[in-house]
Amino acid sequence: MLLDEAVPATTRRTVSTPEEDVRVHAVSKSHHEERLQPETEHLFWKLQIGGWLFIAVYGFFARVVTFSDFQLAFTLTLSMDLVGFLLTSAAHHYVLRNVQRLITIPVFLGAAAFSLACGTLQMYLAWYLRDLIFPEALPFNTPLTPVVYYTSVLLGWMLAYFCLRSDYEARIARLRRSEALAEAMRSELEQLRLQLAPHFLFNALNSVASEIHERPDTALEMVREIAGYLRYCLNQQRRDLCPLSEEVEAMNAYLRIQEIRFEDKLQCTVSVDETVRDMIVPHMILQGLVENAVKHGLKHQSNRIDIHVSVSRLGKDEVEVSVTNSGKISETDPTRKSIGHANLRKRLQLYYPEMHEFSLREGQGMVVARILLKGPACSV
Repeated sequence: MLLDEAVPATTRRTVSTPEEDVRVHAVSKSHHEERLQPETEHLFWKLQIGGWLFIAVYGFFARVVTFSDFQLAFTLTLSMDLVGFLLTSAAHHYVLRNVQRLITIPVFLGAAAFSLACGTLQMYLAWYLRDLIFPEALPFNTPLTPVVYYTSVLLGWMLAYFCLRSDYEARIARLRRSEALAEAMRSELEQLRLQLAPHFLFNALNSVASEIHERPDTALEMVREIAGYLRYCLNQQRRDLCPLSEEVEAMNAYLRIQEIRFEDKLQCTVSVDETVRDMIVPHMILQGLVENAVKHGLKHQSNRIDIHVSVSRLGKDEVEVSVTNSGKISETDPTRKSIGHANLRKRLQLYYPEMHEFSLREGQGMVVARILLKGPACSV
């Protein structure tokens, strides 16, 4: 039970078959469509009502000019534009349910045929209403004029509908791509975070193991400090970002573990600008730097190693983090990769794309690892 509680939910994975993956993808897609459908329908009806109100006002004045009869113009406008509203609403539901790709020749030809047929139908209805209700009104000069008018209105509606629908679907496609990219970035960040804890635990347990026989009290104190540090890591497991002050506290806990082990051989100083303590940074961003400073510094220093951590503000949105240790940069082994630095570079690129600098240099017996953050961290 304790183990089950200790493992974060995001790390539990189950093996699924391809059929299950397809089914899950289809269900998630349908849920996505259901989430978007009410908003889409609401926008359509706003445009539909507003558009036909504009057409009705324009048609009313056009009929007044044509027939010189306000009552006839009002009757034809009310009846014909209501018919047009119902026809285009029916066309919307048909297209929405049966047409997947709008930009095709058959769809355009079908829209043109629909507009012509409905325009002709409206012409006959208008002619019938005029003869039935207003037999004394001026007759149509030719049936071609009302056919062209009604067909043009419906065809214009179709073109506007297709343009707006295509633009909407393009935006939805971009949204899905951005969601997929964000999910991929979250997965990569989760893998990078999970990579750090076992790496630290491996090194820390090796340190404890080396002290058990010679200094059991020291080993016991180290175990307590390690337990506190791991408790912090587990508490932060579900958080991608946290205040810099919490990261500094965790880093100090790690350095205390190393100071207990190496006693006077390791001297650490930490300097943090008070104005940046509330800055939001990625979780465990300092861990890799100080761990490499301790590991590689002790490798090349036989007497004592000095480590200095500095966090300062350079400008309004620029913060510099530097970790300096006595020693020199190790020659790179092509068969092994530095987990700390490689992990840090990837996480900086994900959280601060094109908004950071990372450098590692050596000079005058000191190694300086420097991070420059140029703005707030991205929320992934």
